Amino acid sequence: MATEVVEMSPPEATASLLSLASASQQPYVSELLSFTLDRLHKEPELLRVDAERIQRQMQEVAVGNYRAFITAADALLAIRQEVSSIEKHLESLIGEVPKLTSGCTEFIESAENILVKRKMNQALLANHSTLLDLLEIPQLMDT
Repeated sequence: MATEVVEMSPPEATASLLSLASASQQPYVSELLSFTLDRLHKEPELLRVDAERIQRQMQEVAVGNYRAFITAADALLAIRQEVSSIEKHLESLIGEVPKLTSGCTEFIESAENILVKRKMNQALLANHSTLLDLLEIPQLMDT
């Protein structure tokens, strides 16, 4: 089996390694490329120590703010219940909309009938004296 070793100049090697890294990893890869061999051998241990330190800090924050987490969880539960209740009421309201629409239609029809009767009554009132005179004519003729 023959293995080929391709010699690359340092800028080409750096560009090749950076192109393999994602955008968020590129600064770290650049930093790694600048380390000495000794520093590279220590890097896994340093990363482990950093990870442990960060883990401890997260635990301290969680313990220090547990009341806030509990309050947030309670608030989330209350919000979910309220949203569920609102959803049920909204569904009920949507179910009642057709009844409201038909009730409004009936009201409009009734109002139109009342308006027609009102106009007739206004016309009767406007012609009341004339109508009264006409109705009294037979009685006057008898006398």
